[in-house]
Amino acid sequence: MKKFQSFTMIRQPLDRVWTAMRNRLPEIAARMEDLDSIVVLERSIEADGRLRFTNRWNAKQEVPAFLQAALGGKAINWIDRALWDDALRQCSWSIEPSVLPGHIECGGTTSYESAMAGRGTRVSFEGYFSLKPGFLEGLPGTFEPAIVAFGETVVSSVIPRNLARAVAAAGELIAAESATARQAQPSRQP
Repeated sequence: MKKFQSFTMIRQPLDRVWTAMRNRLPEIAARMEDLDSIVVLERSIEADGRLRFTNRWNAKQEVPAFLQAALGGKAINWIDRALWDDALRQCSWSIEPSVLPGHIECGGTTSYESAMAGRGTRVSFEGYFSLKPGFLEGLPGTFEPAIVAFGETVVSSVIPRNLARAVAAAGELIAAESATARQAQPSRQP
């Protein structure tokens, strides 16, 4: 199992960042250059008030042609199952990638906290990635380095980078809405 962590800061208030990341992922995806879309598949409220989402993230990139048969397809997408806890400002999540179905376990938590004297938000991200034994069954050993490299790329850069990009895109969305709201207010003249 490989663990990873990262954090990002954004100059937007905690409540607005939290709400945007929880409720507006499809709009946020439209602002991200490496994502084609995020589709909400399911949304439900737990008995204790926490929100449960199931989303499908669709990347613009594709699996390299020489790895498509070994990894089980050419599309790069994943199912994200997330439980959002308003009281803790924490999201617990798991990811089921479309590649190597049944062989990858990935999950973690994302925590949101006020920063910059209330004018900003710190988003902390930690998780794990595990590639189950037997994923190369029936394939020549020459595939192993490429598949391991692909897995390491996902763990060490793609997942944390996507979070940072999503948070930045949420900030852009919030800033654009704030600017529009300011423009819509009547000007005060003496």
